[in-house]
Amino acid sequence: MASPAPPRPWPILPTLQGWRPGWLAGDLAAGLMLTAIQLPAQMATAHLAGLPPEFGFYAFIAGGLGFALVGANRFMSVAADSTIAPIFAAGLALAAVPGSAAYAGLAATFALMVGAILLLAGILRMGWIADLVSVPVTTGFFGGVAVHILLGQLPVLLGVPASTDGHLLGRMADLAVHLPEARAAPLLLGLLVLGIVVGGRRLGPRFPGALIALVLASVLAALLDLPAHGVSLLGAVPGGLPQPSLPRLDLETLGRLAPLAGVVALVCMVQTAAVTRSFQPTPATEPQVDRDYAGVGAGNLLAGVLGAFPVDASPPSTAIVAGSGGRSQLAC
Repeated sequence: MASPAPPRPWPILPTLQGWRPGWLAGDLAAGLMLTAIQLPAQMATAHLAGLPPEFGFYAFIAGGLGFALVGANRFMSVAADSTIAPIFAAGLALAAVPGSAAYAGLAATFALMVGAILLLAGILRMGWIADLVSVPVTTGFFGGVAVHILLGQLPVLLGVPASTDGHLLGRMADLAVHLPEARAAPLLLGLLVLGIVVGGRRLGPRFPGALIALVLASVLAALLDLPAHGVSLLGAVPGGLPQPSLPRLDLETLGRLAPLAGVVALVCMVQTAAVTRSFQPTPATEPQVDRDYAGVGAGNLLAGVLGAFPVDASPPSTAIVAGSGGRSQLAC
């Protein structure tokens, strides 16, 4: 007698198919842990993207909701990601001043473009594309992104002027010139935060090291008057939710940004495929890479509508959800 065929997946909210009330406690615990980690991370990624910190929260909301509606992976966290942020920020900065209204509009338009590419890749079942990119290529690429991020943050950490040179070697030379001007307060505070975050990860995925570091740094800034010692403060973050709207689209802008959108979409595909295959409920579960492409694409489309910037599957955040007892997208 033939075994019954598995049920067809739901067209929307597929990770809630078969959801049980007993999963609620695990989903809530994982959601709280994810939020504690992502609050400071999303603000930092928005800074890398050249946008105010609240845009990171918009991206986090959009990525989670968009993927939950369409994506298949139960654990995947989709949010603003430091891998792609410096890539598209460098490209958008050639067309508009970072932080300006024009730049924010370009970022939202770019999110729509990346989302459309990923959604189309999912519909056309193009999960095989990620298999064509070799491990040395991805390792070198992500290593290069890490160097770019490090050079972008070192001036803030050292309390010296940021370089305006667009070339990597020029930025390194500018940093070397300003090294004698480094100030102790921002360096010590940055190393303290880094130590807490790294130490927290060693204690386990449920330890909210990033949140503890953020709270401690805020308390020290208030008690010790750190701005007087060269520490730059973020300032007030506007409250409220973004108003959904479509950014202005024109053929000239779309044509200019299309190559960059293709590069960022490819990076998202490689990272999404890696996360999908690494985090499955059981070893026997078949990864649905194509559907997860569509889920990340939906997250980007929603990010564009909310006026945010591109999002991507996040390996460390997904590991937090899986390691903290999450069972569905309710945790994300």
